[in-house]
Amino acid sequence: MLTPRIVVLIVALAATGGAACSKTETATAPARQIRDVTLPDLSRMDATVQQQIRDRYASVIEARKKGTGDADLSEKYGLYGMVLQAAEYYEAAEPAYLNAQDLSPSDVRWPYYLGHLYKSEGQTAKAIQSFTRSLDLGPNEIATLIWLGRLYLEQGQPEKAEPMFERASGLPPKNVAVLAGLGQAALARRDYARAVSVLEEALALDQSALSVHSPLAMAYRGLGDTGKAEAHLKQWRNTEVLVPDRLRIDLDLALESGLSYELRGVRALEAHDWDAAEGFFRKGVAITTGSTALGRSLRHKLGTALFLKGDVTGAMERFEEVARLAPPEGFDESSAKAFYSLGVISASSGRNREAIDRFSTAVRYNPNYVEALTGLADALRRGGRVEESLKTYAEIVRINPRATDAKLGYAIGLVRVRRYREARDWLTEATRVQPDQPDLALALARILAASPDGSVRDGTRAMAITEELFKGPKTTALGETLAMALAEVGQYEEAVKIQRGVLDAARRAGLEAEVREMAANLRRYEQRLPCRTPWADDNPIHSPGPPVSAGLATESGADRSAVAPGPLRQN
Repeated sequence: MLTPRIVVLIVALAATGGAACSKTETATAPARQIRDVTLPDLSRMDATVQQQIRDRYASVIEARKKGTGDADLSEKYGLYGMVLQAAEYYEAAEPAYLNAQDLSPSDVRWPYYLGHLYKSEGQTAKAIQSFTRSLDLGPNEIATLIWLGRLYLEQGQPEKAEPMFERASGLPPKNVAVLAGLGQAALARRDYARAVSVLEEALALDQSALSVHSPLAMAYRGLGDTGKAEAHLKQWRNTEVLVPDRLRIDLDLALESGLSYELRGVRALEAHDWDAAEGFFRKGVAITTGSTALGRSLRHKLGTALFLKGDVTGAMERFEEVARLAPPEGFDESSAKAFYSLGVISASSGRNREAIDRFSTAVRYNPNYVEALTGLADALRRGGRVEESLKTYAEIVRINPRATDAKLGYAIGLVRVRRYREARDWLTEATRVQPDQPDLALALARILAASPDGSVRDGTRAMAITEELFKGPKTTALGETLAMALAEVGQYEEAVKIQRGVLDAARRAGLEAEVREMAANLRRYEQRLPCRTPWADDNPIHSPGPPVSAGLATESGADRSAVAPGPLRQN
């Protein structure tokens, strides 16, 4: 039996032992490390951006002083890191993200943004580590899988990249970036058949993903099909295959800056929400001076949004503003696009000389601007300066060997100056290289059927071309060309029947100039006479008007590629 003294001693020892154990655990437990964060030099930023960053920094300092809980403090650090990263202060953003990550280890955002931060700095190993941690937290984030796959490909590890893209391919919806990644991984493993299969699928899903043509060309070359390899290589352009990335969008929009408003406005344009686009661009214009490239870009995009809303006057004012703000010389993308848009509007209004001046200025600010060069060449040809237009068309084809509009314009220019043999040979080669372009084949058939130069005409060949084209969409131009070919081979009754049909269609469509030409040809066929004019001198194809590929210049996506929304088109 224990005496009271022994009981007291045991209790005391137990209490002492418990206290000693508690002190030992406290001493050996890992201490939470809160890294110092700093406010970087903001002098290069707009005043509104400076204030946003200062406000976020102040919220972090205040939360630390108040002893805010881990979850709230993590959010403060993370949001501060986001504005720093959006403003490209990567070194200052890193400790803020690391603090956010330590304080809230289950939040998928902070290792994800760290992955992008390290990727931007070229720290690939750290980027892979952070993206992997983020993927563990969010295993169905398709963007994380794509970025990890791309990083592994850059590291020459297709065996690690491919599983990332395979996992992503199982997540809806089907995505071009995933298919492109699968194709590049297969290409790196020299599985050329697999690469061809998925890369062709990627292009079928989005034909504008022109950068996919390069790995596809390499895959076809690996299979020994040099013809297809060459054809795809000619279509390659250095465009970005966009990743569907909801978290990255949040990062891009973290700052209330001119750039963030531009990004929001571009997305609204892509969604055809002209009112929203106008609102975003106006906010960006309000805080961004027009003396900067971004300021000019915002003003041009605002003009585009106004034009798409039908406010041509407002659009012109904005384009003219950009033109006034343009630097005196040197490359300037926004100035080039503004002058191009002004040229499109001038050409559409029949002011051809003015259009030539504006397209020429656009080319001066960007000598490789294919749309502006095409507008200039079309305006020169329509204005009777055919020899000058031919040189410009040739330059376009040099820059872009698959520029169908330029090839067609060059052929029409040759016809305009009665160089029919050259036009035939030019189009023969063009259709050989681009058999998938019906406009080129149709123009060739027209010259073969109706050239006044007998050595150029070949009615049988013209018939073969038009009959093949009739397997596709039927147009009045195709019907008219078929009638020309029928008349050339002596089948006048059929030519009359076809010509009457296209004439009725042209009348219903209100195409007055075409109706006059078609009626004249119908009378010829009724008199059993062939046509000897591929395009009459008053055909709209020769007349002043909008360029072949008219459409205002705008921008789409992070790569700032020019696209043509197409509110203006040749009749």
